[in-house]
Amino acid sequence: MEMKRILESEDLKEEEIKEMVKKFLRDVRNGTWKSQGWPSYWTDYAVSKLALNAYSKVLAKRYNINNSYKLGNTTKLMSVNCFCPGFTQTSMTKGKGTHTADHAASLATILVLLPPHHLPTGKFFLLRNNTTFQQVANSKL
Repeated sequence: MEMKRILESEDLKEEEIKEMVKKFLRDVRNGTWKSQGWPSYWTDYAVSKLALNAYSKVLAKRYNINNSYKLGNTTKLMSVNCFCPGFTQTSMTKGKGTHTADHAASLATILVLLPPHHLPTGKFFLLRNNTTFQQVANSKL
């Protein structure tokens, strides 16, 4: 599928993500989104997450941990990652899920509060059933 090839490209650009989202919106307006291969379950949510994850990949490359940026007179390091809480017990899942929102939030908090020298960039962290922090931290993009 063209969309997958674009999003998996090492040279992904913001413009390509914007065009993908515009195409999705056009397909929805035209009633052709199903025949065009867009996700069939929680479609709008899935496509927005896809776009967000793709944009995170672009930002991670732009502001990788080896590059710093200036904020006023201060030099900062930036780390950009994605965290997917997986099938979490929330109102969106009607209380179903493999773990609680508190468990997902505690792992997300640990990731966010890692010291800068331990914080990776360009990673996709996925919380699965009974996942520990170590397993989440070792996730691959």
